[in-house]
Order: sequence, then structure tokens, then C-alpha cells
Amino acid sequence: MRRSCRVFGVAVGLTLIAAALSPIAPVEAACLGAVKKCGRDALIAIDVRAKGTPRAHPGGQVTYVLDYSMTRTPSFAPYWGSYWVGGRFPRGARGPARAVLFDETGRRLAAFPCRGHSDGVWCDTGGRIPDRGRIVLTARLARGATAAAVAVARVGFDSFDGLTEQEFARHLNRQKSREKFCNYRFTRTVTTAVDS
Repeated sequence: MRRSCRVFGVAVGLTLIAAALSPIAPVEAACLGAVKKCGRDALIAIDVRAKGTPRAHPGGQVTYVLDYSMTRTPSFAPYWGSYWVGGRFPRGARGPARAVLFDETGRRLAAFPCRGHSDGVWCDTGGRIPDRGRIVLTARLARGATAAAVAVARVGFDSFDGLTEQEFARHLNRQKSREKFCNYRFTRTVTTAVDS
């Protein structure tokens, strides 16, 4: 009996070692590459109010306006954040190609380039944006949009916080940031009625 238990234990041990050394399945790899879970609230919370063009024709332009304000959690240790603005735009829409930043007085401060990612169109702010301001993004609806439809967008901020000054200066891309830092998304839904 003892010998059979020992043989069984060795077999189980070898099976576990083989499983540990085997390549990761694609589904498991996708999970491992997902957003880092931090188990805490954001150190830099972003309140976003979003509005868009209320009505547009198929192929028409829709402008999204994001008024935002950031609240930083008090801390003895300094920390930084990096931010992307954008989100998921209506199906088939083109753009936005850039996001324009304005301060509270309406003065234009900067424009950020945008590009498509697997989770939407995001514009890299470079991290240096004021704690309050306005972002304006413009997209063009698909020409084939059906009449009396509703074009839905989910727009706002994708942020990473808890960076040190050196990490902030390195300006990592979104993929590296998602692996390394705490990721938080602050978005709002905006609807546009599509007329014929």
C-alpha cells in the first residue's frame, strides 16, 4: 500500500512539473497580458462630463466635448499619472485623428495624435495635462448609417497611476503601461441621433 501511494505521489509530481514546463495556451497568455489588477481605488480620480452633437446625418461629423477634473489622493509620497483620451466611437466612424486640449478659460493648449487600438481609438496626452480642462474630439459617422438610428460612443480617459518620476519620464506605451501600472478608465456614454 505504501509503495502504491509513493508511486502515485511521484506520478502526480511529474504531471505537475510537466504542466509547469509546458507552453502557455493562447487563451491563458491573453489573460496574463491583461490589465494589472491593483485592488485599490485610483490615486488620481477623473470626473468626466461628456456631450456630443445631438443629431447628425449619415457621413456627418460628430463633435465630442469632455469637461474633466482630476482629484489626487493625498499622499506623503509623490506619484504621477499618464493619460489617454478617446474611447469607443460609433461603429464604422472615421477618426478622431487628434484630440484638442483647452484650459478652463477656453484657451487652446495642445493637440494630441490619436490611433486605433484593440479597445478603441485613444489619443496620447503625454501625461502633462492640467487637473481641469476640456478635450474636444471629432469623428465622422459611417455613410451607410441607417436612418433613425442612434450612434453610441463611450468616451473619456484611460489612465495609469502610481508612477515614479523616472517611470513618468520614460513615457511607456499603453501596452507596457497596462502590464506595469494600475489602470483605471473613466468614460461616459454619448448618443447621437442619425437622421436620413
